[in-house]
Amino acid sequence: MNTEETIMNDEFRQAQPSGMDIGDVYYIVFRHKWKIGVFFVAGVLAAAYLYFLKPPVYQSKAKLLVRYVLEREGKSLSPSAPNSEIKTPDSAGANIINAEMEILNSFDLAAQVADLIGPEKILAKVGGGTDRSEAAALIEHNLVTEAPGKSSVITVVFAHPDPELVQPVLRQIITNYLDQHFKIHRAPGVFDDFLAKKAEELRLDLKETEDKLIELKKQAGVVSVEDTKRAYADQISKISLELVSAEAERAAQQAALEEPKQPALLNSFSNPVVTEQKVSLEKVEEYKNLSLRLDSFRKRENDYLTVGGYAETSTPVKSVREQITGLESQKRKLEEAYPQLTKLILPPGNGASQSAPSGQIIDSTFEASRKVAGLEAKIRFLTRQLKEIRNEAAKVDAAEPEITRLQRQKELLEANYHYYQTSLQQSQADETLGAGKFSNIGVVQEPCPPAKDTKTTGKFAAIALAFGLFGGIGLAFFIELVLDRSVRRPEEIRKRLHLPLFLAIPHLSRNGRASLPGRRNDVGPAAGQERPENQTGSGAAAQPTKTLGQQITGEVAHWETRHGLRAYYEALRDRLITHFEINNMTHKPKLVAVTSCSRGAGVTSAATGLAATLSETGDGNVLLVDMNFGQGAAHPFYKGKSACALSEVLESGKRNPALISENLYLASLNGTAGKLPRVFSNRFTNLIPKLKMSDYDYVIFDMPAISQTSITLRVAAFMDLVLLVIESGKTNRDVVEQANSILAESHVGAKAVLNKYRRYVPHCLQQEL
Repeated sequence: MNTEETIMNDEFRQAQPSGMDIGDVYYIVFRHKWKIGVFFVAGVLAAAYLYFLKPPVYQSKAKLLVRYVLEREGKSLSPSAPNSEIKTPDSAGANIINAEMEILNSFDLAAQVADLIGPEKILAKVGGGTDRSEAAALIEHNLVTEAPGKSSVITVVFAHPDPELVQPVLRQIITNYLDQHFKIHRAPGVFDDFLAKKAEELRLDLKETEDKLIELKKQAGVVSVEDTKRAYADQISKISLELVSAEAERAAQQAALEEPKQPALLNSFSNPVVTEQKVSLEKVEEYKNLSLRLDSFRKRENDYLTVGGYAETSTPVKSVREQITGLESQKRKLEEAYPQLTKLILPPGNGASQSAPSGQIIDSTFEASRKVAGLEAKIRFLTRQLKEIRNEAAKVDAAEPEITRLQRQKELLEANYHYYQTSLQQSQADETLGAGKFSNIGVVQEPCPPAKDTKTTGKFAAIALAFGLFGGIGLAFFIELVLDRSVRRPEEIRKRLHLPLFLAIPHLSRNGRASLPGRRNDVGPAAGQERPENQTGSGAAAQPTKTLGQQITGEVAHWETRHGLRAYYEALRDRLITHFEINNMTHKPKLVAVTSCSRGAGVTSAATGLAATLSETGDGNVLLVDMNFGQGAAHPFYKGKSACALSEVLESGKRNPALISENLYLASLNGTAGKLPRVFSNRFTNLIPKLKMSDYDYVIFDMPAISQTSITLRVAAFMDLVLLVIESGKTNRDVVEQANSILAESHVGAKAVLNKYRRYVPHCLQQEL
């Protein structure tokens, strides 16, 4: 890679596109300044018309306060749901307030107001008519609702050209809105028939359930299932305790009867057998007292447990049991000391043992037998009673599920009947009161008198003015960024196309033209433009050099100092020479091709100017080769005379007719246009050695535009340098990229020359070289 290519690559990396900068904005604005100006003037005129000349619009304003919304619709059909639901606006006021504003802005509400006011009145000042739909649409369009700051207050504004109409219409809108709000949220009278029918059905079902429940309780003999079960449980527990006590006592008496019998002493009343006195009367009395006290405490313990309902761990029961334990211990000691005391039988009446008046021990066999018989009778009675109570309790248990089911069914029916009955009464009350009797929505401000709507008029005027200003700018940016795909500025060649830019030639209205005395109307085409392609004549004059500056057509030749683009052709020459010097290209001749991507880009002008300025360096001869064969092109040097062929110019003896200026020769391929493809394929390669052996310093090829079938692609591979002329504002960017890609396939690196470049931005805003 040579030095210049390294520099160019560094420039490419630094010139990567980084979006739009201020220079791009300046260029777009100043390039389309006339469009922007026209749009701006139109916007100013439209704003002035809207603000000063358009008929005024009047408006009336009212304010509504939404305290809460009572929802009842759909709730009456579900007993499990609450009877009504109060909804208050949240902190943002988004849900409820927006719903209320939608009711205000509904077409149905507008249609109701149009019917009440009259469509002919509403449409009188907007074209007239009696169409109800048009009047409703006008009301809906001119009605504005908003909630400032997301509060619970809704501002309602109605605008109309008729000042006498805005206030009545707005007042009617508010009245109809309250009715509509009530109908939507409360829905009075909608389900009255259903509620009445449902309440009557529930009343009949409730009466039938109550009758079944009463009959079932009568059969089970209960009033309350729980109370009856609790009473039966207490009776069963008490009887079971008595039965256990009786069985225990019976077992004790039977054990006493089974002991060996001793001879008994009989007292004087019952004639018992009296044993000998072995125990003193004092011990007998002491034993009797202990037995009496022990029986008394046992009876108290039984009363605590059965009648009193005390637990076994309660303090009274524990205290009695401690007394019983002490007395039993004393009694046991006496019985151990005096075994005869165990045979002492106390009378049944007072629990004391029966003894003879003299203190003798009485035989207890008869008394024990009588006690056993009594205990057996008691046990039989308690057993029978326990069985009966258990049977009664079993009946209650069997009837309990059905009683419970009927009880629950009764409670549910009572709740549902109460709900439907209450809902029916509430619905009838709501229907009687009507929408105007509810206070959830209040009118904070009644519709005010009509006033001119300067705010809306000013807003539309500002919109028109803004559209006039920014519409033109937007159109300019749309054209530049979307519609216009042409290359227009040097920055686009470097940043977007990544091509090294040799030179930017400006567009001048009268570049390269001079008027002859007395003939100012016969002038040639502007510099940088080709002659019309239908002109003929391809000859080159061999006139003396001093007469070539006087063109018959009045056009200034490209090599003359009077040419408007002379300085730019010299700059192109200097850049070309510098390019060869930097790359150490000292061989002769140096082959340079000048081409473009489209016809009329200024290739011939650039090639001619470059060849003319190179011939003035005085270092050697310069050859300009016109390769536009078969296109009928007329070169500026031809002047209607036959041109020399390329093969003749390479021979020293035959090239004199091709001399058109000092050190400048012109050759053409037009003479072989009909058979050029064959000639080019077979002979152009053979001409390359002759070109390299010639005494020309530079050979400039005026090439046709690059295309899929152009010879430029085949010739470019033999060139030392290819200059790609891009016409500003006309050459498509995509075409340039495609041409550069095709040249790159032939390992040809083209250098760009931007022709007819127009500068729109003032120097004070953007500096350029």
